[in-house]
Amino acid sequence: MGVGRQSRESAPRPVRTPLPRSARVLDALGRGLIGAGVLLLLFVVYQLWGTGLRESREQDRLAAEFDAIVVVSGSADAREPVAVRGEPLSRIKIPSIGVDKVLVGGVDVESLKKGPGLFPNSPLPGQLGNVAIAGHRTTYGAPFEDLDKIDVGDEIVFETPNGTRTYRVHKEPHNVFPSNVEVVETKDPTKATLTLVTCTPKFTSWKRLIVEAELVGPDIGDTAPAASTPASTVPADAATPFLDQSVAFDEGWFHDTSVIPAVAGLGAALIAIGVLGAWLSRRSGRRILVWTPTGVVFLVVLYFFFENLTGLLPTNI
Repeated sequence: MGVGRQSRESAPRPVRTPLPRSARVLDALGRGLIGAGVLLLLFVVYQLWGTGLRESREQDRLAAEFDAIVVVSGSADAREPVAVRGEPLSRIKIPSIGVDKVLVGGVDVESLKKGPGLFPNSPLPGQLGNVAIAGHRTTYGAPFEDLDKIDVGDEIVFETPNGTRTYRVHKEPHNVFPSNVEVVETKDPTKATLTLVTCTPKFTSWKRLIVEAELVGPDIGDTAPAASTPASTVPADAATPFLDQSVAFDEGWFHDTSVIPAVAGLGAALIAIGVLGAWLSRRSGRRILVWTPTGVVFLVVLYFFFENLTGLLPTNI
């Protein structure tokens, strides 16, 4: 018994033969590609579902604010609403495709994260001129996901502080190139029209899907010329002014280059966290104790990485 144990203890341990450099390079490359694939999958999940949760919270807040505006509009000191970037203006409903969202001022990245946005220099719903509105097709609640399913004759209803305004679609949805910015401009200031805009095909920014409608019902004639009430003005101390009409319509990939330093920095931080976690795991041999706190930190940084990376995507994709 003792001899057997002694022979086992004295037996030489197998020596690991180091892998050739080419094999180590391929192994590292394979691990890197797998990691990149997982991150890409997580980014898709974040875009399709994570952004929707954020938009839902914003819509709940905006709905409460809009209800308060409607109550105030009945008072003696009520004024014509003014479009402020990211603030509620009205509620847009498209019964045929199940849309019921609070409309905000602006079509910049932050505004469209909250809901459909009114283009700069556009009149308010119900006013004379072309009311131009953009909305996401696949992310942030995807309010305009089914915009291509709208038919001629469908109604688009706006609940405003000054009453309900109804538009009727008068032509089939159609596509234009991003350079065709004239579709969101007012061509005839004596008519009350509506233009809805989103990206198409889905998950791309190749073209813009356009839906056009005209104001109908007894509200016609009650509208004021768009020039009399500048809908897209903002206070002088606003943090970010409205974008130019054409720039807002034609924003594509890498439109917000200001986020590039943050994307690069957070990306480097993710790599550092991953490398540090792997090193500590090998040194300590306690993977669970190492990767539990490391994973939490990694996910927090990953969230902010995805938030900034979104700034490089088309505005209303």
